[in-house]
Amino acid sequence: MVYDLLIRNASVLDGSGAAHFRADVAIQGERICAIGDMPYATATTMIDAEGRYLTPGFIDVHTHDDTNVIRTPEMLPKLTQGITTVVVGNCGISASPVTLASEVPDPMNLLGRLEDFRYSSFSAYANAVDAAAPVLTSPPWWGIPVCAAR
Repeated sequence: MVYDLLIRNASVLDGSGAAHFRADVAIQGERICAIGDMPYATATTMIDAEGRYLTPGFIDVHTHDDTNVIRTPEMLPKLTQGITTVVVGNCGISASPVTLASEVPDPMNLLGRLEDFRYSSFSAYANAVDAAAPVLTSPPWWGIPVCAAR
């Protein structure tokens, strides 16, 4: 099999709390398909991770990114920190369900501008997130599923 992506020689931190281990990681489509010593594996794209760590994506559990995931779906400030999942709706405020007719009150102004509050139902908000297709995930839209374990 020729994988889409093969990351070789990574020091893998699997999130379990165990010590890192050296491994190759093969990815096909959006799935991690193999982890281990794969000296004969090939891929369309290969990355040598010698001297680097490979970790699961980090989850930012306290964000005010409710409207950022729609307005700036590339989410570069988060992505460049290794964050792959954000949790929104913190501090008792949310971008839905709410529509505002005038100035955004404190602390809701942490979430965006007046024009960002246009989701009168949670389903309208969820549809807007889906349409924006942010690079990050937000529950229940979890990250890359694993199809094989070490």
